[in-house]
Amino acid sequence: MWSGAASSARGSARFEVTGAVRVADEESLDVTVSVRNTGDAAALPLTVVGELLGESREARFDIGVAPGVTRHAVLRFPSGLPRLGIHALLLQLEWPVGQAPPNGGLVPTASQRAFLLLTLGAAPEPAVKLSVSPLRLETRGTLQVDLESADGRPHRVGVRVAAPRGVNVEEGEAELEVPARGQATASIHLLRAGAPRESQQGIVVVASVRDGELERSAAATGIVTLEGDPALLPRLRPALWVLAAGILAAAAYVELRRRSLVATPSDSAGPDVPPLC
Repeated sequence: MWSGAASSARGSARFEVTGAVRVADEESLDVTVSVRNTGDAAALPLTVVGELLGESREARFDIGVAPGVTRHAVLRFPSGLPRLGIHALLLQLEWPVGQAPPNGGLVPTASQRAFLLLTLGAAPEPAVKLSVSPLRLETRGTLQVDLESADGRPHRVGVRVAAPRGVNVEEGEAELEVPARGQATASIHLLRAGAPRESQQGIVVVASVRDGELERSAAATGIVTLEGDPALLPRLRPALWVLAAGILAAAAYVELRRRSLVATPSDSAGPDVPPLC
């Protein structure tokens, strides 16, 4: 299973992610991650970071991924699992989107979140299902995640949000009780931390069920829309343009009036003087 979202702006890379897992030996698991660039710009280079059970692994495509191209990387993780079942592998894809500033700063970087659900040793039925409400974010906002039981039983669930570069998650994992019937809602606070305004950023939400002998993780994606600049001057700009136009119109009227008065003969001139003979 794949998931991921990024800004849909023209001239950007965007990726679909698929994968497969196999037991490499008694001590390791190999996860093959396939990334396909469905955007209209190349990602050169592309770095893929995977996180599974607190372990992180990284792969790098130095030759990049051009539009329409699919590349494959193998991430190797330890095979020691606390529980068999369905585990969520969180992925972060990162690539440069510009040149380094002349003052020697960092190269601007874009990122996209994605996930894979890995079946390891057992394939249990889903325990919960979740939906992520869209969020419009100016600077700080609250993301709502609704959870329901998928098997008619109550569950204790941990909820984690993975956001791309430039959007920070203020809390760690939230834990809540999901009833056998009805919904439970997790509220997660997000903070804009440099992501471009007036863009859409994709997030991944993972729900990990605590109870039971088997791991039954579920995941979903959501969209965070970053709003425009909230500063006072941009908000007043339309009114300032109207005011400026009014001032110019008034100045033009005064000038036309002044010229009209100068061109009109004065009524206070003296009597005509007869010509000399």
